[in-house]
Amino acid sequence: MSEILNYIEGNKKETQRLIGLEYEQLQHLIQNAERLHHEKQAVLESKKVRIISGGGGRKPKLSITEQIILT
Repeated sequence: MSEILNYIEGNKKETQRLIGLEYEQLQHLIQNAERLHHEKQAVLESKKVRIISGGGGRKPKLSITEQIILT
């Protein structure tokens, strides 16, 4: 986890100052965004025609939660 996520988890009252959302709003946003991301990934995977089996390639450096906070 990144430093900002660790700080937010430790100091939930500072979330408003750092991000502009209350902690509960941030958790709700993260849950909805992760659900939407997984749904879109499933749709994209179902439409792909693969010649080589999946699983290769570079893994993302940031988690979905870290990407949401940085956005």
